[in-house]
Amino acid sequence: MTTPPPSPSSSTTDEPDNLDESPTAAPVEPDNVDNRRKRRLIIGGVAAAAVLLVVAACGAAVVGVVRIADAADAGVRRAGACEALEVRLNRLAPPGSTSGPRERAVAIRNENEAIRPFLDELRGDDDDDRLARRWTELVNARTTYADALDRQARNGAPAFFVAPDRGGVQRLAGRHHDCAASIRRLSAPDL
Repeated sequence: MTTPPPSPSSSTTDEPDNLDESPTAAPVEPDNVDNRRKRRLIIGGVAAAAVLLVVAACGAAVVGVVRIADAADAGVRRAGACEALEVRLNRLAPPGSTSGPRERAVAIRNENEAIRPFLDELRGDDDDDRLARRWTELVNARTTYADALDRQARNGAPAFFVAPDRGGVQRLAGRHHDCAASIRRLSAPDL
């Protein structure tokens, strides 16, 4: 014989009766207002720091571009000044073409006067202070040589040109490519 199925009301298994209800877990407390405020402050601080970094990076980029533009502008002005110096020097007779020490001294002083506007323009640039100093040393050495040539014309004492610093003259020529011909001419006043 067969046994009839058990009735739904009678329970022979150990299943709980409350299957429709959710299992009881530890109660979850709602977020504390202070925790929310802290999170908001941290997120706001991170966002503000990111904005500041972006602004600082943009500012640094602008400053870099301005410096590059100023350097390019200074290079163009320097090249124009070198060309003007070359024109002024080419209008004068070179000291080596003169017949005596007194005429050579006058030619050297005339060339030194032709350099003055160039030096004034160099002194206007903050970046070129060392170069202006080297140019001034070259002019001073030439002036000393012109004075020695005047003494040679008066009493026969020999005059020698002593360049201020051979490396300095080479650095001038290397830094001022546009002025290289003028530098070579000015560093050898006997030619």
